[in-house]
Amino acid sequence: MHGLLLAGLLALPMNVLAYPAEQHASNVLSRRGVDIESFRLPLKAKYMDSEATAQKIQAMSFSKDDDYVSTATKLVKSTFPKSTFRVVDDHYIGTNGIGHVHFKQTAHGLDIDNSDFNVNIGRDGKVFSFGNSFFTGEIPKENPMVKRAFSDPVKALKGAVKALNLPVKSDNAKPKTIAGKESFEFMGTTGALSAPKANLVYLQKEDGTLALTWKVETDVGDNWLLTYVDAHNSETVHNVVDYVASAEYKVFAWGLNDPTEGNPTSIRDPWTDASPYTWNSDGMSKYPTTRGNNAIAQDNPTGGSTYINNYRPQSPNLIFSYPWSPTATPPSSYKDFSITQLFYTTNRYHDLLYSFGFNEAAGNFQVNNGNKGGKGNDFAIVNAQDGSGTNNANFATPPDGSPGRMRMYNWTTARPNRDGCLEAGIVIHEYTHGLSNRLCGGPANSACLNALESGGMGEGWGDFYATAIRLKPRDTKNTNYSMGAWAANNPKGIRAYLYSTNLQTNPYMYTSVNSLREVHQIGTVWASMLYDLMWALIEAHGGTYSANPVFRNGVPQDGRHLSMKLVMDGMALQPCNPNFVQARDAILDADRALTNSANKCTIWKAFAKRGLGYGAKYDARNRTGSNKLPPGC
Repeated sequence: MHGLLLAGLLALPMNVLAYPAEQHASNVLSRRGVDIESFRLPLKAKYMDSEATAQKIQAMSFSKDDDYVSTATKLVKSTFPKSTFRVVDDHYIGTNGIGHVHFKQTAHGLDIDNSDFNVNIGRDGKVFSFGNSFFTGEIPKENPMVKRAFSDPVKALKGAVKALNLPVKSDNAKPKTIAGKESFEFMGTTGALSAPKANLVYLQKEDGTLALTWKVETDVGDNWLLTYVDAHNSETVHNVVDYVASAEYKVFAWGLNDPTEGNPTSIRDPWTDASPYTWNSDGMSKYPTTRGNNAIAQDNPTGGSTYINNYRPQSPNLIFSYPWSPTATPPSSYKDFSITQLFYTTNRYHDLLYSFGFNEAAGNFQVNNGNKGGKGNDFAIVNAQDGSGTNNANFATPPDGSPGRMRMYNWTTARPNRDGCLEAGIVIHEYTHGLSNRLCGGPANSACLNALESGGMGEGWGDFYATAIRLKPRDTKNTNYSMGAWAANNPKGIRAYLYSTNLQTNPYMYTSVNSLREVHQIGTVWASMLYDLMWALIEAHGGTYSANPVFRNGVPQDGRHLSMKLVMDGMALQPCNPNFVQARDAILDADRALTNSANKCTIWKAFAKRGLGYGAKYDARNRTGSNKLPPGC
């Protein structure tokens, strides 16, 4: 486990992803000449709130011995005594004590797919509220299953492909029976991320009648579609649902370190190809909250170890937009904004690191690795406003396959108190502990940065990445940066010196480590060297301040991102529990592997500036510094 602050203060497969511009998922259909909006059915659901429900259920009889599912079932039966329905297997009791039970209306044993009933049961066992979109018209008298009076499912698949101009080849499609009544999976197709599926269902139409349809499921990446094709005429499409919804987060955008650098803005669909399931899905389930494949974010005011049932903002339409004010107090009053910000920063950093090579095989933090190597089921558990501490933060990194855990605390250094989640540099610093611990020594060994000097470098890497990411277009090598200044309410930050290329502003040298006995102090020396390295590479290759790096043959084309890539590659190359000299050599080796040592002398000069040059030697008590360069430089 790693903390952020000074004591006493209140390996890798090369990744060559090129990222597209952020886009709304339905834009892809639009480019195919398809208007998905024309297929949407109007909303039919009704909702009875808790006050109205209390009056309605007085006349209903419920047994005190009923569990919440039984009570909910009785309500549905009493509301629609002539309807048939089934209980959906996803009922649960929320952290607020409300039980949630869902029902699907049926006809002749088939689902009416857009006919739903949800019942909410209070702590007292009584109906709290409910809503429904049940069909109230006439059910067809003839059971279609008797004479099997419906089309072949393959025709329905081809009808969906044609109607939506999908990139799916279905000429050789063959249906294979799967679980469920009249349910099939299609073999012999290409163009979809998974085998298309179809099952026979009824659908409420806008005119108040039922249509027998094939619900055809096709996942083509940018769109994951349910197309309701008429079961008698495969050229008629009644409705289309796209699982790939556009998500929006109102946050301090990537690159803004804290509230002093800008204002919250609404950002739509910010994920990259590194998150193929988006940020709100793990490829198996969709989550209308701050949970997905890469991270699960929640508040944790008690500081406890549990998280699944903790509070998270809920948004069925994936619009995570919540108010925040610099004068708001206490921080819990804006916890929705805080959790959203933490979720955004964590996911955005996941995607950036993925582009540099911190992917599934390298031991990154994901639930679903998609058969790309490594061990899954280990997203990052990120707790906002964690009550287990103040004026700090930490990250615990178990081996690959077990979730990492970040705990972000409130800071009592200002009035009103400040929330560490709103300072991106702190979040990035903590997540970088997960990066370095998974890479150094391999994903299965999280004990390779536990010596004083190597642990110090673990802190330094966190500061380096946090600082590199916050650079602005106006910055030059003469720009100085602090660490943790906003949260700590101190312009000098929480380190002994600012990060600066000026040796008068930041005089730390390699031999300074001889007198340092604390990991954050040692980390400041290491991060100072890496800050020099970054500016040396920016001077050599130029700088770009775009959110995503541009690669050519796997090499970032600007100095800022190149420095981040080389430093990260070095983590995977260096030995378990390295010292400064070994970590420097690993970065040189990383450049050799990536660019055939095109930056060798630039790297040497940067390290030599602070005494880690050619001839520098490690000794735990008496490190020897050197400003020399190797022959040829």
